[in-house]
Amino acid sequence: MVKGRRSRRRRCSAANLTDDLVVEILSRLPARSACRFKCVSTTWRDLISHPVHRVKLPQTLDGFFTKHDSETVLWSVPHFTNVSGTGLPLVSPLLDFLPIHKRIFLLDSCNGLLLCSCCAAGELDMIYYHQFVCNPATKEWVALPDHNQAEKWRCSCLGFNPAVAPHFYVFEFFKDYGPLTPSVVGVEVYSSETGGRVRKEHELDSDFSLPDRLPGVFFNGYLHYLTHKPSIAVVDTEGNAHRNIPVPVPGEQWFGFIQLSQGRLHYANFEADHEDEVVRLVVYVLEDYDKQEWTLKHTAEASYVVGSRYINLAEKFEWVAIHPDCNMIFYTVEWDKTLMSYDMDRRQVQEICTLGEDTRESYLPYVPLFSELQALHPFPS
Repeated sequence: MVKGRRSRRRRCSAANLTDDLVVEILSRLPARSACRFKCVSTTWRDLISHPVHRVKLPQTLDGFFTKHDSETVLWSVPHFTNVSGTGLPLVSPLLDFLPIHKRIFLLDSCNGLLLCSCCAAGELDMIYYHQFVCNPATKEWVALPDHNQAEKWRCSCLGFNPAVAPHFYVFEFFKDYGPLTPSVVGVEVYSSETGGRVRKEHELDSDFSLPDRLPGVFFNGYLHYLTHKPSIAVVDTEGNAHRNIPVPVPGEQWFGFIQLSQGRLHYANFEADHEDEVVRLVVYVLEDYDKQEWTLKHTAEASYVVGSRYINLAEKFEWVAIHPDCNMIFYTVEWDKTLMSYDMDRRQVQEICTLGEDTRESYLPYVPLFSELQALHPFPS
């Protein structure tokens, strides 16, 4: 009887820990582990999700910023969808802490920061816009210095790694007017450390695949982007072409997709057979960055991952993200942009929610950052 009571006490000992102690223990775990502990009980789920405790805990993917056409205004409207697809948005997409926030155009996200362009309410022409980098979790922001807005065609990417340095970079790829087919002629890089821009022209691979549809990846202090050739171009923070990394799947790169997950660069694509029929999804991981050695991580039948829709893959499929902390892929299918997930470990496909057919082809994954940054200036109260 005594042994039984002691055994029950041991099994219940965790329940005797105070909330502060539990949070302190969880704060020392990787983000993936802290997230998994939400499944222990409803008490732990509420404890981990509480806004006060989230500041102390390692964060993982909260959801996605998306851009949507509007029936009432001429510009796209930002939305936020939780990674679960349910509940009120964990982050307000209004960004109303910015000094200009009536017309917000989301450009990129990176490790908790957002890059956006904003127009004042009275400005009708998009050439009169102002760029901001902000942190939705802390409501800090900084306005970027103006640049040559006569160059209307720009593709902007944000680079930031708080584990390495507290400053960020904004890469802006541009082309001059002339040829009808877009070809990149240079890049301009803004550094929050120096407050200045550097510009390099005619040094990058002009066979470019970055705008809107595919994200750039800031990794190892460099920006990586896919080209139409079977390679990943790498640009340093001075705008110099650093190297090209061959991708593991040669040939057509239209469905190629790169993203950072679990600290390593991942590449996903669909392989076709000799009759150009899409047959399988393949996911590779760059195991050795210096030697440029890819390892096949996962493969699955395309028909299983996207269903019968894979027949019209070019029209009804869009990449969204690879989860930063676990082996999961997010994508949309069909005209109504149904958000799906594919768990590579369990080989499980799940429908999350419908984003709507007015969704633009741009998805920004968001992992909150609760640390204050000197590079950002909070809006004065």
